[in-house]
Amino acid sequence: MVLIQTPVPPTAPFFDFCLPLRNGELLFEWDSKRYVAFESIPFEPGLNTDARCSLVTVIAANPDVPVTPSWLESYLQDLDTCDVYCQEAFLDGVVITNISEHQNVSAESLTFLDQAGAKWVDIRRERQLAEYLSPGPYLYLDKTLRPVYRLYDDTQGTFLTGLKPKFTWADPRSFSRLMTAGTSYDSLSIAVPPRAPERVKWNRRRLRVAVKDLFRVKGLKTSLNNKSYYEISTPSKSTATVVESLYRNGAHILGMTKLSSMIAREEPLDAVDFHTCFNPRGDGYQSPAGSSSGSAAAVASYSWVDVGIGTDTSGSGRRPAMVNGVWEFRPSHDLIDPRGMVTTYPLFDTPCIFTREFGLLKTVLRSWIPPVSASEKQPAKQHEIIYLLDYLPVANQQQMKLFDAFVEDAKVHLSATVTKLSIRDSWNASHPKDTTPAIDQYLHGVITKTYYYTFYHSSDEFRKVYSETHDGRPPFVIPFVHRRWARGAAVTPEENQEATERLEVYKNWLLELLFGGSREDKEVLVVLPVSNATPNYRDVVSASPEEQSALDELFFQPILGSPDIVVPIGDVPYQSRITERVEYLPVVANVVGAPGRDWDLLRAVGKVLKLSGRPLDVATGSRIFP
Repeated sequence: MVLIQTPVPPTAPFFDFCLPLRNGELLFEWDSKRYVAFESIPFEPGLNTDARCSLVTVIAANPDVPVTPSWLESYLQDLDTCDVYCQEAFLDGVVITNISEHQNVSAESLTFLDQAGAKWVDIRRERQLAEYLSPGPYLYLDKTLRPVYRLYDDTQGTFLTGLKPKFTWADPRSFSRLMTAGTSYDSLSIAVPPRAPERVKWNRRRLRVAVKDLFRVKGLKTSLNNKSYYEISTPSKSTATVVESLYRNGAHILGMTKLSSMIAREEPLDAVDFHTCFNPRGDGYQSPAGSSSGSAAAVASYSWVDVGIGTDTSGSGRRPAMVNGVWEFRPSHDLIDPRGMVTTYPLFDTPCIFTREFGLLKTVLRSWIPPVSASEKQPAKQHEIIYLLDYLPVANQQQMKLFDAFVEDAKVHLSATVTKLSIRDSWNASHPKDTTPAIDQYLHGVITKTYYYTFYHSSDEFRKVYSETHDGRPPFVIPFVHRRWARGAAVTPEENQEATERLEVYKNWLLELLFGGSREDKEVLVVLPVSNATPNYRDVVSASPEEQSALDELFFQPILGSPDIVVPIGDVPYQSRITERVEYLPVVANVVGAPGRDWDLLRAVGKVLKLSGRPLDVATGSRIFP
């Protein structure tokens, strides 16, 4: 082994193959695992050698901890727990960064690395280099170091495109597509970055994030899962605020995920332009639900996806969260910057977060909504849980047992009172002046005249541009979108204005009922289901609603502008006609807080989970709690 103070290009490559791709990308394979290397970091060799290429491990020393054989062994073992890194493959050379002026690498440590297979070790003291060269695997080639990423197949069909990794977190350049096929039929490859060991002093967990393809990303076209829309789309000049904030905080954007066409409701047999992704739960042939299905299914399917970013307008985040069995958080509407997000009804449209780990909801939310400081916190309040009789109980009795057990845990561990309440009965008893006693009558047609009206007109420019560039031909959209457009187009501006005013009256009344008056000094949590847990096979026609009521449970949070969290609480059995055996469907509870009380909602749910011993994580695969 050679010890140097500047890097040495080691011996010839020993991996299976190395194939140059376009734009300087390199694809190679080790032990049937596929890797790709991208950006070139200048790395001048220190010895005169004919060797051009090798696989290298970068190790970041801690100036406060001696670099001993046992420390190095633990460090490499930590790296080896990462799905991207492989110690056997990447120890041809070693670069140790962040060595302080008063710190040395002992002879025993060098002997350990030699015995581990390192042919050379380069020691660097520059702190700037240490922060630039993240720990992990690299490809040394022609006086450069290239960060290495593992290629995974998107076997569930959740992504529309993968993205090339961006090595520098503050890099202002555009994103670009990774145009590499998977080894499985009809699948893409997704490039996944390594994780640094927790022992790295300044390490931040670099989240691996999948983003719904309605968020603008600099340098990319947007599809909305519709070929006509994609055809006339142009590369974005900026990145959506919520995506940009994650990226600036160190997240790696894996790629853009599938959604329901034109951000409408689309079940698998409705799909025409792009095949609907697969839900991994149960028998693997259940609908993934729309419209954020790709982001939710990616999180549920792959351990190499940490977070999915979607949106929720009228259940487009909550429904996929339930059927794919993952955590979901929908922030307060007015606290989130919507710039760069394609909208259909800005009054309801809100970004949302999908994860398998409860704690990651907080990690993502911090980049969107900073937590309240200790000096700004209000005194602790007594909790009240409102159990809405308009939506409970659902038909599935086993689901209700799980739901009610969660409510009981919340009652006990929050020392909360539980109030059973009916919106309909409350309106009948205390409806606002100049409104009808029957709330269904008062709200009749409101969703069509507000949401559907805006949904139609939000596509005006799309229809206009497409028609102008295609000899007057209209763009293709699925039949459900055509029907919803037709309903929205039939609404006059005057009808829209009157219905919007009615919706505002209802919203203000509902806010007062749930969070005002005698409840102003309480922390109110509203519990409700997302839907009844029942099989919904992807090979069966599943009708989408043609007309929706503002009283539908899926419109509850959007109307209020409230935060909510979808909590996985268990699963229920069903006899699958696909596998001809008992399989399991996820069950969730939906907990809603007062607008602006996002962090209080997360803290309350976290307390219930911790004190009741409920799982904080869900698994990938067929069952959420295997």
